[in-house]
Amino acid sequence: MVLSILRRKQPPDPYLCKPIITDRFNIVNCTRKEAIKVTSPWRKDTEILHNLMMRQADYSVVEWVRVVGKPDGHARFFHAIVSKELKGTIGVHRTTIDGSGTASLAIVIHARSWWGKGVFEEVRTGILDHFSASDRVVRFAGQVLSRNVSSIYNYNKMGFRMTGYDRMAWLSPVTGEHCDTVHYEMLAQDWRDKRAEQAGSNEH
Repeated sequence: MVLSILRRKQPPDPYLCKPIITDRFNIVNCTRKEAIKVTSPWRKDTEILHNLMMRQADYSVVEWVRVVGKPDGHARFFHAIVSKELKGTIGVHRTTIDGSGTASLAIVIHARSWWGKGVFEEVRTGILDHFSASDRVVRFAGQVLSRNVSSIYNYNKMGFRMTGYDRMAWLSPVTGEHCDTVHYEMLAQDWRDKRAEQAGSNEH
């Protein structure tokens, strides 16, 4: 309890709060008010809520404020994914760092016109590059539904290791069905090594 309180009182991390720039996107850290605004399209989007494994099939504004919580720029981050071309937010990446240095990852692309256009890989690469450079992050972790084929494909493509497969582990309030979940991880050092190898290959 004491450690949890101390972590909440930590000031924002000046490095981790910096914007992340990729070829097509500005990935911008959000305040709590901004995080609530950019994630508001999710409140009644049953497909997104299902894939995020949320406890309800829809949320009121007040309920959603509680769900979003308090992004603090230290242990909890919401990054708006802003298209440079359209100058609009197409999705959000959430990162939560625990006291052991594990950064838990989740991404939602709520602009469906961008589905299937490589957003996951580009944004997640930017996030991993950025957070793996911090000595506070030792490990990355993600959890997805086994039916979320596109996310599983992207985790595998990026070199994450599957660490578990939980059968009928989550009851969906949207479909009323029990769903299987899949867990992935990657060490920050493994990601840095992978990127250094890629950079070396590009030089030849």
